[in-house]
Amino acid sequence: MLRILLVDDEPLVLIGLQGMLEWEKLGYTVCGTARNGKLALELIEREKPDIVIADVKMPVMDGLTLARTCRERSALPAFIMLTSFEEFGYIKQAMGAGVVDYLVKLDLTPENLQTALAKAAEKVKKERALLGELSAQENLAESVRSYQERFFVRLYAGLFPDEAALEQPLQHMELNLASDAYLVASCEIIANTALTPAQQLKLSFSCGRMLETTLQNYLPCYVTGADAMRCNVLFCLTDAQCQNYRTVLRPLLERASQILYNYFTVRLLWAVGRPTGSLLGLARCCRENAHLQPLLTLEQPIQFVEVNEGDATAGKMQVVAQVQEYIQSHLSERLTLADVAAVFNFSPNYLSQLFGKYGDSGFVEYITETRIAAAKEMLEQGDLKVYEIAEKLGYESAFYFSKVFKKVTGLSPREYQQSI
Repeated sequence: MLRILLVDDEPLVLIGLQGMLEWEKLGYTVCGTARNGKLALELIEREKPDIVIADVKMPVMDGLTLARTCRERSALPAFIMLTSFEEFGYIKQAMGAGVVDYLVKLDLTPENLQTALAKAAEKVKKERALLGELSAQENLAESVRSYQERFFVRLYAGLFPDEAALEQPLQHMELNLASDAYLVASCEIIANTALTPAQQLKLSFSCGRMLETTLQNYLPCYVTGADAMRCNVLFCLTDAQCQNYRTVLRPLLERASQILYNYFTVRLLWAVGRPTGSLLGLARCCRENAHLQPLLTLEQPIQFVEVNEGDATAGKMQVVAQVQEYIQSHLSERLTLADVAAVFNFSPNYLSQLFGKYGDSGFVEYITETRIAAAKEMLEQGDLKVYEIAEKLGYESAFYFSKVFKKVTGLSPREYQQSI
């Protein structure tokens, strides 16, 4: 547990802070209180707190002097400052002293205090990591988190063939996803300034952690990074919440968006999928979200996936297009009808019927046409040998590749290359 020191010259404020949160449940323990900065400095040396919540204005030694004094000695503890003043000068001084957050007492709520603590805890973790001080338990927690992220990436990509395949990873990672219904909201993070790739990753990581901390106050959820500036939020819903999921989720997403804007000056765009009763159905949710995301704007930052009966044909054509995109990006892999159908959680017969009715060619024909088109490009570039092209396109041998190529084009690969 992270150790917290509370510092304020008003006894009622100290009492209020101690009763504001269920500290132990959140992973914190209050290791002491002090009435001024000098006494706090003595406690910091003795108790070694991870985070200090201190008033700016105090007798003997004020909060800013306390923060600067500690900063000169070490990067920790992390400081959260409280004040009755809202002048920018105080904020600027506090941030200059290495303070991670600044809260106005009149606006203090359990929610924004908890969010500030999460931000401070992140700083503590990073500083400890730099010093090689992460405990074995913390290292284990980070490893489990990493495995959970990989699990969700596979789940959203539709790489689990059936419900039985989910049981073992869920048990190993101690993930309790039992719920009446599930829903994925895909979030895009819009920064207000140009960022380097490293800065994007750091910002995305921090936003993801704060999102999870904030949203978990209201609903069970898991936040998973999708790429540098995108993440997916899995919500676990009850039947009652599922019936009115738009009404339930919109204010929560608006609230979370405002909190992240306050802390990171970022805007969030939300594509919210339809609920599903099965974890395997989440892959479909993510595909639908991906089609909705290009339509999001800062004026309409939260949109819900809508599928009407009249859109059934368009929806099935979209599915075929998504499968075609998958094939194009996996030409070097095994692409049997059964394997690709499993990726999208379809039966082989259903996928075959979709291609036959809504595609320009059948499933097998499309794969062959796509591979031959890619082979032509490679032959025209002239950088690869025939057997290398065959290998890159997933053919079992150069002989079989040449046979298929000639059947489609009327020329062998070498003849085609010579005719260019």
